[in-house]
Amino acid sequence: MAPARPTLAHLDALTGVRALAALWVFAYHAWLASGATPVVASLGGLRADFTPWFAFGWLGLDIFFVLSGFLLTRQEWIRLERKGNHDEVRRLRPFFAFCGTFLRKRILRVYPAYYGCLTLLLALATTHLYLHLPERLDLLLHLGMFHNAVDAYVSTLNGVFWTLPFEWQFYLFFPLLFVLLVRSGPWTLAVVGLSLVFAARAYVMVTGDGTMHAQLPIRLDAFVLGMCAGRFAARTPLQGRLAPSAFYAGLLVLLATPLVFFDLPTGNHYYSLMGFVRPLWIASGVMLMLLGMTGEHHPGVVLFGNRVSVGLGLISYSIYLFHVPVLELFITYRARLDVLAAIPLGLPLLFLGALPLVLLVSYVSFKLIEQPFQRRRAWRQHGRPERGGGLLDRVDPLLVLFAWAMLLMVALEFLS
Repeated sequence: MAPARPTLAHLDALTGVRALAALWVFAYHAWLASGATPVVASLGGLRADFTPWFAFGWLGLDIFFVLSGFLLTRQEWIRLERKGNHDEVRRLRPFFAFCGTFLRKRILRVYPAYYGCLTLLLALATTHLYLHLPERLDLLLHLGMFHNAVDAYVSTLNGVFWTLPFEWQFYLFFPLLFVLLVRSGPWTLAVVGLSLVFAARAYVMVTGDGTMHAQLPIRLDAFVLGMCAGRFAARTPLQGRLAPSAFYAGLLVLLATPLVFFDLPTGNHYYSLMGFVRPLWIASGVMLMLLGMTGEHHPGVVLFGNRVSVGLGLISYSIYLFHVPVLELFITYRARLDVLAAIPLGLPLLFLGALPLVLLVSYVSFKLIEQPFQRRRAWRQHGRPERGGGLLDRVDPLLVLFAWAMLLMVALEFLS
């Protein structure tokens, strides 16, 4: 009997996981912006220290990476099974067609909101409200999402942009990794991927070459392990009590990570012996969570599949893109408002003041930028426009993105 496919509730729950990732990263940056002071709560004589969970808010990035590999692999594997053949991973011509279709979808997913954020940042720089105008090469590399090629440009425009080349470059290599997964199995993929990661980190440890910190091999383990888990979820979803057991075990591992590694002197970076262990621990927890959420229905699916979690998950990419500029602008200009200036800068103020602004900006970005590009299914599936509709229905959205990039370069020339 074929394994049951995950229901819509299960797929919604995976979207809800994105909300956890994005808000955890926001909490981390809010904690840093407020002075990185201890976060302690006392109630009835009981004292709870939440500092480790705020200090490890970057775990949200690991969740994003593992989830990306998981979802893409599960989706492509199920699609291949429905087609009933694996020509795309066995013959050259179908493989190139697969690459083109896959990358087209990824471009339309990640670039529109990213260009929207770039446009806003350039506008703010022009009015001297935030940062400064970038150099020509800096903007050009950012437009292609290859700004990690020059170490000086990694974080010039936005404090989170340094992570985006990891994701985009993983997309570029995903078709080859997927072929390896289909033809040789998940264990081979895991060995190859982890070997590359270990070699890259060992190289940094030996040479001290800091430029590697923003290159894909350093974080490839999260994507590859997510792919392996996605393959298992597509072929053999967990049944019975295994699903909730895996979910709760993974959630426990993830939430225990700050407690396990917080006091270790080498627990907060990659270039040490502990740096080899910690990412595997984190990825294992996320993998178990995701595997448990694509099996039987249980309270964990309800937790992440409710309307609030799913709604936040849908705008999570924009939350990630916009939250640092909004946080920094809020902190800079709050002094101009007498009501806010009288309130000490701290986590309560940032959560009650900056977070609603982040959610508002992210929602606007999702509705006005992300959704219109995501809805262009006729172009993505058939390569021809639908009759009627708006501009993106009549013009290839890839051309719209290209024109957008050119306009930003031209604008920089006039503004510099």
